Amino acid sequence: MKKNILILAAHPDDETLGCGATIAKLASDKNNYLKLLTFTDGVSARGKNLKNRNIKLSKVSKILGIDSFEIGNFPDNKMDSVPLLEVCKFIENKIKFNPNIIFTHHPDCLNIDHNIVYRASITTFRPQKKNSSEINCYTVPSSIEYNPLKKINYNTYYDVEKYYKKKISALKVYSAELKPYPHPRNIKSIINQLKTTGSEVGLKFSEKFHTIRKVIL
Repeated sequence: MKKNILILAAHPDDETLGCGATIAKLASDKNNYLKLLTFTDGVSARGKNLKNRNIKLSKVSKILGIDSFEIGNFPDNKMDSVPLLEVCKFIENKIKFNPNIIFTHHPDCLNIDHNIVYRASITTFRPQKKNSSEINCYTVPSSIEYNPLKKINYNTYYDVEKYYKKKISALKVYSAELKPYPHPRNIKSIINQLKTTGSEVGLKFSEKFHTIRKVIL
């Protein structure tokens, strides 16, 4: 059965860092349709003349198997300066289908943009009649570890042994965002995390999520 899958990412690279291998796994089923929605350029808050990371999405989408993507122009690392209603309206205007599965940020990520996208996600996709979307929260390395008060109930695991290399290939497209080991956003650190997550449930490589809503009709 065809599934419409929506990935919401505050910044271009969050989708790959948070659930890139799972995206590749779901995309391997050609019956599925995957759409990515990003919200900022991911770099303008740094005050440097850096290139908008959204220009990399075509290449990343090809690697991971994403069918289409849309980009927003919200202020990077200042999405809390925008009324939540505007963010919700943006999602509503760009998404004209009822997603079966949604991947969005976890609210305990330290980055404010991640938090706003999470809030907009659960507001836009309220459990109204016929809305049976499954909503999964992913976390982003170097954003989740640095919140000492985080509370996450990981309860969904995807076996990504056959797909984690696509995640790594996509991450290399965002090479400017990678850091020297042992930073959490280092290839070695990310592979280690995939292995550790897998070992929690008897797998070699896994990505995990906090599923906050699943409606079975």
